[in-house]
Order: sequence, then structure tokens, then C-alpha cells
Amino acid sequence: AVVSTQSTGGLVCSTSFFVNFIAISYHSAKAIPFTSMIAIAAICLFIVLPLTMIGTSFGKNISGTLDPPCRINPVPRQIPEKRWFMEPRFIAFAGGVLPFGSVFIEMYFIFTSFWAYKIYYVYGFMLLVYGILAIVTICVTIVAIYFLLNSEDYRWQWTSFISAASTGFYIYIYAIYYFIFKTKMYGLFQTVFYFANMLVFSIGFAIMCGTIGYLACRLFVYKIYGTVKID
Repeated sequence: AVVSTQSTGGLVCSTSFFVNFIAISYHSAKAIPFTSMIAIAAICLFIVLPLTMIGTSFGKNISGTLDPPCRINPVPRQIPEKRWFMEPRFIAFAGGVLPFGSVFIEMYFIFTSFWAYKIYYVYGFMLLVYGILAIVTICVTIVAIYFLLNSEDYRWQWTSFISAASTGFYIYIYAIYYFIFKTKMYGLFQTVFYFANMLVFSIGFAIMCGTIGYLACRLFVYKIYGTVKID
């Protein structure tokens, strides 16, 4: 938890600081003072990090030890060879295609509200699209992990997270397409400002989808292995 918090927070802060330094060099009105940047960094180091460590320790003590649904062999077994499309790397790369396909039309309107300064007002439809995204992510990730486990590959934890999180990668690819064909931005500052913000947005989207996919797969794996009877 500490590593994930600091890596995500560090990436967001470093990206924001980099964009802000460029904004200061261009004397942009969007630039924030250097003292405010120092204050934000101090908040991350002296408030967010200690609270994360306290929360991690508190949650670990409450949850207790891991309670697997069935007996686990302490010695990991050898994973047999399988077809290339059953490899975790391919599953992780292809797992985000369908979730991205369920939201890419809505992404156009969201990006237009961000970068074309048009008012976005269909929040109810966006909530519906979010529900569809969650359902598609859960179904795709569970099916992918089922085939992975069926091929006697037990490495489902990170595969489930990365498979769902790869949706953020396709979001960023779409952001590149949108910048080239749908915007009229030019120059170093506008380009860096666009791609830096889209990078943070895509990473946040990836973490959200990855969390949904992992939690769904964890429930699925515990459910199917909880019914296994081992004498």
C-alpha cells in the first residue's frame, strides 16, 4: 500500500511539477507559485505517507492472516507450456479491448468537454456508461482468469489487475488520436499540458479498472476453490 501510494502520488506530483515549470517559463496564467508546489510536496511526504503507513498497519491487524479457500501447496508447481494466446502477457494486453470499446464513444464527449470547452451535462448517461464499463470489466477479467487457471497457471493476481488496467493504455492511445485529429493545439506548452494531463487521467482510469477486475476475480477464485473438496 505504501509503495502504490507513493508511486502513484509521486507520478502525479512529478508530472504536475514538470508541467508547472513549463507554465512558469511561458509566463502562463495557469502556473502556480513555487511555494505552493513545495507545500504540496510537503503534504505528500509528511501527511499522506504517515497516514498511509498507519492505515496499512491498522488494516493488516484487522484483517488478520490470509485465509485461503482450500489447502495450498507450499512448493509452487511447474507451469506447463501453453499456447501463446494463453500467456499472462497476452491476456494482460488484450484484456482492456472490450472495456475500452464500451466507453470510447463517451470518451469523445468527455474529452470534448475538457479540451473544446463545451459543457457536459449528460451525467446520468455517464453513470450508465460507468456501470456498463464495470460489468464488462468484471466479465472479461473473470473469463480471462478462468482460462488462465484452466491452463494450470496459478498467477492470477497480477494478471487480473493488469488485464483490467490495460484499459487505461487504450484510453491514452485514443487521447493521442484525439490530439492529432480533433484538437488544434500546437506548441510545446499546449502539447505537454495535454499529454501530461491525459497520462494522469489514463493512469487513474487504469487503477480504477484494475481494482474492479482484481476484486471480481478474487471473489470468483475464492468461490470456485471454496467448493473444492480435498481429502
